[in-house]
Amino acid sequence: MPVWEMGPRHWSAMVSLSVDGEYQNRIFTRFGWDVVRGSTGRGGARALVAAMRRLKAGNLFAVTPDGPRGPSHKVNPGILFMSQKSGAPIFPLATSSYPRWFLSTWDRYQIPKPFARSVMMYGEPLVVPPDATEEDLNAIAAELVRRMCALEMKAEAMVAPKGQRQPCEPAAADAQVDGEPVDSSSPESPE
Repeated sequence: MPVWEMGPRHWSAMVSLSVDGEYQNRIFTRFGWDVVRGSTGRGGARALVAAMRRLKAGNLFAVTPDGPRGPSHKVNPGILFMSQKSGAPIFPLATSSYPRWFLSTWDRYQIPKPFARSVMMYGEPLVVPPDATEEDLNAIAAELVRRMCALEMKAEAMVAPKGQRQPCEPAAADAQVDGEPVDSSSPESPE
């Protein structure tokens, strides 16, 4: 994510308390981002309260919807809760770079090689109504996964040659909310 392009403009990000998260924390803070440290595994409740304060103050808040441990394309309920309670919309976002390295992590973290071509795309916002039921949350999570995958595929098509494009496979990743599977196989595109 090109953090130098976005800060400091009342942007906040949630970053894990892990060792890897410390690297991200240094990058984000260097470029003027407000960082909230915590994740579902460590410091989650405190981070959620801090995130809600920033959202209510009008900050834009960046968070990885599949959490710090994945699996990839499994929507963590925290992002839905934050949207539901704050009224802030969720904007799906995708990035891609080529040429790039992939780390051997659950999310195949992507690092652009020097002089890589990169693209970042965002889609139409999703809103979680204050009175959303569990069924509504599952549908919103499935739609978020579908939109992010559509954006990922568009970003890949913009920068990577055909034989080097990475697939987005939400059905294979068991997209879920709070442990329950959601159907993310909608063939529609986000536009």
